[in-house]
Amino acid sequence: MSERRMKALRFLSVLLFLTVIVVCAPFVKWGDIDPARTFGLAAILAFLEAWRVQFPWGRPLRLGMAAILCVIAIRPLPEAVFIFLLGSLVGRAFSRLQRSGEGDFLHIIQRTYIVALAGLIYRLVAFAGWDMTWNPYPAYFGNLPDGNVFLTYYNPVVLHRALVFPAAFLLMALVFYLGEVITSSVETGILLAGNWRVILPQHMRQTFPAYLAISGAGALMALYFPRLPWFNFLVFMVPLLLVRMESNRDKELDERYFQTMRIIGDAFDLARGMPGHSGRVSNLAAEVAREMGVSAEETRNIRYAAALHDIGHIEFEAEEKAEAHAGRGAEVLEEVPRLRPIAHIVRHSHPTSDEEGGMGKVPVGSRIISVVSDYDVLTNHPKRKLPQKEALEEMGLERGKRYDSIVLRTLSQVLETQARARRRPEREIRQRAKVLEEEELKESLEEIFREGD
Repeated sequence: MSERRMKALRFLSVLLFLTVIVVCAPFVKWGDIDPARTFGLAAILAFLEAWRVQFPWGRPLRLGMAAILCVIAIRPLPEAVFIFLLGSLVGRAFSRLQRSGEGDFLHIIQRTYIVALAGLIYRLVAFAGWDMTWNPYPAYFGNLPDGNVFLTYYNPVVLHRALVFPAAFLLMALVFYLGEVITSSVETGILLAGNWRVILPQHMRQTFPAYLAISGAGALMALYFPRLPWFNFLVFMVPLLLVRMESNRDKELDERYFQTMRIIGDAFDLARGMPGHSGRVSNLAAEVAREMGVSAEETRNIRYAAALHDIGHIEFEAEEKAEAHAGRGAEVLEEVPRLRPIAHIVRHSHPTSDEEGGMGKVPVGSRIISVVSDYDVLTNHPKRKLPQKEALEEMGLERGKRYDSIVLRTLSQVLETQARARRRPEREIRQRAKVLEEEELKESLEEIFREGD
């Protein structure tokens, strides 16, 4: 079900993207484009796009949003879309070179039609307030604006005289921000098989302060652009850098909060005779998710959920009630706003036989945690520890029934890779020891021959 919804989201995004490109391309006045200014703006946008503010849930907020809002305000809309695409693609390549996180083509596609929508809103407000800037008693606008309204450029400095620019820019920034967080929340909800309406408020609470600061920097860029050369925009990188530093501090607090919750899980693991179970499951589940090609955002959610997947065990000590602990654990997490987005993964982390007929409805994170958790129990149980091979063979009997076949195969591959990595140092040590023994033997023989002479 989630895969079908994700395909539908991608199809709709690509369709809207192509619509924007087809509509805007004929109106770009290529002969009037100033290469230095255009590519300078694209370079600034690309550089800022590589600066990301990562939050616990949802896609990262990119500081390039300030440059995007500025470009929408100071250039004709078709040209602004072109500059955005160029800067975003270069920024994606720069991010990969710097290993600061791979860009997301779907994200760029979605932001393209968000840029177009925000630009249309800005131009409608600017058009409505343009006469107000020059005439205190503007004529009544009875007819709808013609097509030129959306393709022209309104000077922000002139609009600012009657406070039209702040209103137009604020509304544009709000539309852009809502488009960003809604698409991010919908995508996260589909990936986690959860409700995007639950994720959206949490995402907005985390990102709104940073959004205000970034929007303010973008407004200053737009106002000073007609007066300054494009390279003086570097001045505005200082407040954006401060935003990133402050947001990273919040990220560290979230990580400490997660570590505190993980300690609680570790304490319970120790009490039931399985020390380190949650930590091992968390690390191995993240490795399996990465091997399966899961996105970095979803992998992080799986890692958090795996560390807390047994937290519901606290109220269920009897074996006959153990199956209910996943649901209770999800209820506990839903009471904590920061952990609410992963509650759905925890709820299905121990699927029953009744759920197996609808394996496709179980989130991929839950399927990974189910396999990895049971594998760790089989290989680290205090009363009966199975070797790795036997544990995988026993779990293979439930392949396609209790356990997802793809996850089981990926787990086997990850374990084999880890085993090879452990064997490599041992092999190198043995080879080095053999070389040293041969050298010592050679030196001993040479010494014997010298004594004989």
